[in-house]
Amino acid sequence: MCFDVDSGQRPHGARHMLGLDPVFEGGWRRRGRRARRWDAEGRITAVALFGDVIVDLAGAHSVPSVVEISAWALFRDVTILVAPGTHVDVVGDSFIGEVHNAVPALPQGFRRHTVRVECHGVIGDVDVEVAAA
Repeated sequence: MCFDVDSGQRPHGARHMLGLDPVFEGGWRRRGRRARRWDAEGRITAVALFGDVIVDLAGAHSVPSVVEISAWALFRDVTILVAPGTHVDVVGDSFIGEVHNAVPALPQGFRRHTVRVECHGVIGDVDVEVAAA
């Protein structure tokens, strides 16, 4: 299951996502409550613990100009999807896993948003990709 942990009192626009089960990612086959369009916050924590987490910033209603993501891939994968025109900075590493930044670098004048990803992984991958149109 992918839980959007929301106590109703998000400090400074923070959101926490937790993947626990490889079957229910984003609701049943991405049709559940978490699969809908959402308003992204400036700080996001994604923890994939025995279940994948997909952070879809390309499908969000609104995205701040700068988003900071802390991605923890623990025995599963975290995938971050961004819209074209997004600049991505990735730092961190994964033990027996990989960190992939498949987003092309953009000159300063062509950037719509900036996403900063801090990765931590143990037997899990963190992938950052441009969402398919």
